Amino acid sequence: MSPTPGRMKDKVAIVTGGAGVIGGAITESFCREGATVVVSDLDSGKWNDFLGNLNIPDRSKVTFVEADARNDAQVKDLMSKVVADFGQIDALISTVGGSKDALIHKMTDEEWDSVIDLNLRTTFLACRAVVPQMRKQEYGKIVLISSRSYLGNIGQINYSTAKAGIVGFTRSLARELARYKVNVNCVVPGFVDNPRLALMAEKYRKLRMEMNPFGTAALPEDVANTILFLSTDEARQVTGQAIRVASW
Repeated sequence: MSPTPGRMKDKVAIVTGGAGVIGGAITESFCREGATVVVSDLDSGKWNDFLGNLNIPDRSKVTFVEADARNDAQVKDLMSKVVADFGQIDALISTVGGSKDALIHKMTDEEWDSVIDLNLRTTFLACRAVVPQMRKQEYGKIVLISSRSYLGNIGQINYSTAKAGIVGFTRSLARELARYKVNVNCVVPGFVDNPRLALMAEKYRKLRMEMNPFGTAALPEDVANTILFLSTDEARQVTGQAIRVASW
């Protein structure tokens, strides 16, 4: 069965940390399917360029809220604002993340704490803030972002731990929320084309390529399309899953 156009019609989605490359691809895919998308990000300076680069028919379907995803009060305010403005939250996509690599004997407390906060705390705060509305609605789609690094990488103890935590978080939250008809899944991207690709040494780029069964970097829209599927009612019987994209 082919996908139905407009399968996010009248839906409201929040994309946290969304003013980046993958956030842009997610926003485009959702808008093309009829959703209203609220993008939150820490850096409001990115917004004009982000909006200008979107390939969508109606930019009025996208709004921006400046918020620090690590700040509980700001995250709660974000969710409250969306409910006040639109009356519902149908999908939450948490894309906030980042790494600071170091071998464990060289890793500082700050490198550990900041990566755990940026990846795992942000996931927790966003979900905790959105769950009351989704429970009230008895409907919702939550899609989180892990990484193939959760399987373990040298020099990424902090990042691998955080991304492994998101997989466990996904499975636990899915069990909590199934009774409210809320689906919770995570996407586990492998090597995705982004501006950092050009900065990577060739030997490491080649190693990453070999982790992809197709021997190439995925495009941001490959990740976005998987997230889109998990956010539609076509995936109503999919929950608690960690789905790999561009990775064995």
